Amino acid sequence: MSDDDDLFSLDFTVPGTQDAPVSSAAPVAPVAPVVPKVPANIAPPLELSLEPLQPKKPEAQPEPAPEPEPAPEPEPEPEPKIDSPAKPVRPSLPAALEEAATLYAAGQDLDALRRLETALKSNEVAGSYVPQVWAGLFDLLQVIGRRAAFDALAMAYAKRFEKSPPTWVEPAADDNQVYATSGGRAHVAFAGVLNANIGDALKQVMTIARTSSMVRLDLGKLVDANGDGCTLMMRALAALKKAKKEYIFGTPERLAEILAPKLVMGTRGDEAMWLLQLELYQQSFRQDLYEDTAVSYAVTFEVSPPSWEAPKAPAEVEDDVPPAPKSDGFSLRGELSCASRSEFSALEAAVVNRNEFVLDARNLARIDAGSATVLLEILTGLALAGKKISIAGLSVLVATFLESVGFAEVVELRTRAI
Repeated sequence: MSDDDDLFSLDFTVPGTQDAPVSSAAPVAPVAPVVPKVPANIAPPLELSLEPLQPKKPEAQPEPAPEPEPAPEPEPEPEPKIDSPAKPVRPSLPAALEEAATLYAAGQDLDALRRLETALKSNEVAGSYVPQVWAGLFDLLQVIGRRAAFDALAMAYAKRFEKSPPTWVEPAADDNQVYATSGGRAHVAFAGVLNANIGDALKQVMTIARTSSMVRLDLGKLVDANGDGCTLMMRALAALKKAKKEYIFGTPERLAEILAPKLVMGTRGDEAMWLLQLELYQQSFRQDLYEDTAVSYAVTFEVSPPSWEAPKAPAEVEDDVPPAPKSDGFSLRGELSCASRSEFSALEAAVVNRNEFVLDARNLARIDAGSATVLLEILTGLALAGKKISIAGLSVLVATFLESVGFAEVVELRTRAI
């Protein structure tokens, strides 16, 4: 018999009543269920739940406190970025103005004049550069001595711009000007007539020669000469030779052409004119013309002529190093030609203790390409050293030329008013 059979075979009758017959007549009182007493010390039975057993969740354990991470090292603060101010974009120079300035720097005054005249007539230049073309024309007409053309241009200028034009400066006021170039050789520019008016200028030449071993005398703008001028010139040359100073002529052929018709063999005139002509031929390396003139001179004055002495070539002349000026000022004057770096040492000395410096160029008539290259190299070095330099009082043509070769990148260029 299985356990289930035992379970269902239990006797559920009340004891003592199993043998008594059950009468159908008498009602049977309901039997109250017997509830067994449960002792108080017995725990009540556990109630079973039909819900599936759930796994007991483990009690949450407190998580261990995380170890403190090491504090990160502070990053260095980036240096503040300072934006350098953008350089203003300079407009391109008009071709006509730049070409004229280049021609003028090379000494080709008439070609420069024609270039500007063409540009003005054809309206080739526009905008703010138009007045500069006019200013360049005024400068060139003054340089080559065309007074009538200057006056005509002045009338046209007044009508066009409704303002007073530049005034003509009489050549006598500017003739034989001596310019002591603080950078470059001592320079003498002669214009007009070589006459007695050059006396004071030649005295200044001797003063300048005290601090320079070479003097340059530019004769390209002379239109005539007389005995007085030649006599004074020869005296100055003799004094330079006695002081053992070198001198060179700029465009000596010009004055030689003026003097040649005045020298007639057998006609005694000014002996100084003959001697100056011999100097000019020697400076021009024209030995053939020198010897012919020397023979004519000997016949005319019945003396032995001076002998030919080949002059030093320009490349053989040693550069002169002038002492630094005592004053803080520095100026560019006259016509700078073939200047070497050593000749600008005074400029470097003047700027060394200054952060800002202005070069006075009001009397700078011209500067050639070679001198400009040397000066630009020096100014670039000064600019890289933190110097702020300006060149003030420039003529339009000189300022344009300097800008065209790169000066505006390192210095401030200021032109003088028209």
